[in-house]
Amino acid sequence: MNPKPLRILQVNSRFNGGGVDNQTLDLSAGLLELGDTVTMAVATGSRWEPRARQLGARVETYPPRSPLQSAAMRCWTRLIRQHDIQILHAHQGNDYWPAILAARLSGRGTRVVITRHLMTRPRFATRWALLRLADMVAVSHAVEAVLRCELHGPAERIHQIHCGIETGRFLEARNAEVWHYREQNGWPADAVVFGVVGGFVAPRGKGQPEFLDAAARIRARVPAARFAIIGEGSLESALRNQISSLGLDGVARIIPFSAAIPVVMSALDVLVHPAVGTEALGLVTLEALASGRPVIASNLDGIPESFVEGEHGLLVPPGDVTALAQAMERLAVDASLRQRMGATGRAHVDANFSRQVLARETHDLYAQLLARGAGSSS
Repeated sequence: MNPKPLRILQVNSRFNGGGVDNQTLDLSAGLLELGDTVTMAVATGSRWEPRARQLGARVETYPPRSPLQSAAMRCWTRLIRQHDIQILHAHQGNDYWPAILAARLSGRGTRVVITRHLMTRPRFATRWALLRLADMVAVSHAVEAVLRCELHGPAERIHQIHCGIETGRFLEARNAEVWHYREQNGWPADAVVFGVVGGFVAPRGKGQPEFLDAAARIRARVPAARFAIIGEGSLESALRNQISSLGLDGVARIIPFSAAIPVVMSALDVLVHPAVGTEALGLVTLEALASGRPVIASNLDGIPESFVEGEHGLLVPPGDVTALAQAMERLAVDASLRQRMGATGRAHVDANFSRQVLARETHDLYAQLLARGAGSSS
């Protein structure tokens, strides 16, 4: 039985290709598949505006820069009134208060839902007032714990729904494009390729320096291993110098980020996610699992929620180069273990982290909130 269709406004004032933008897009697509009416409001010129339009959602734009996001508020208020929006859902931190004000100004009783994609402590006004005016969704239990500790107000307005990805995008077997990608990067067919996928911004990125240190420790014992850092950021020069100083020239390389992430994931043999800062969940681990690749990741914040230790991959203490090197060597020399861990990953993501699961759980939350009488009529 299909859920009763709802009228939803998804807002994202950045929408230029980050993880939060991916989630906005995947949630909107999943809600459309359920039969909901979805309007997306994004800033004019957003890099991912064309992708939003491809979904089949109604897409509205507004000037990206205005005092206190007044242009955004005017646009959202107009859309709420014009389309009798029941739920306004915001995803970026600078959209929280404009979304609440737009809902109030519309006079339609629209319910505001905000997804928190970060582990960091909310700002002062958010901590003391937001729960009285909106419902918060945490993308992991780790984020939920932060919100329950920091936010003041009705605790029942804090909810937890994991992120979701479009698993159908990812390849179940390597195709000609994947083999070409490996060949382009100098990876022989028998190479075991470890890769970190993500930005590398100072001071430590996503743990890329630790990854290279671990690579240097296992290189001599595992001559078939290759190491890839895929992304971009301010640490590039330092990482290139580190590759040279560690004697990893020829086996480690930095590769620009590619939008063809399913090809990248399939080309790797093991996804390494050695995060050292904070991590709400780790979408990149889900993408690797959906590609049938085992993962090695930091036991940090929400990352352990994304896979089962020993079944889909291995967890290591964040920043522990010795433990990281040991985990990498273990998977490098045991092809059957890599295959066994990777084989169960896609089913795990399909069952727990697909965009269909994300959309269904979010739709059900919307319906529950409206049933309480705080939203607009159906």
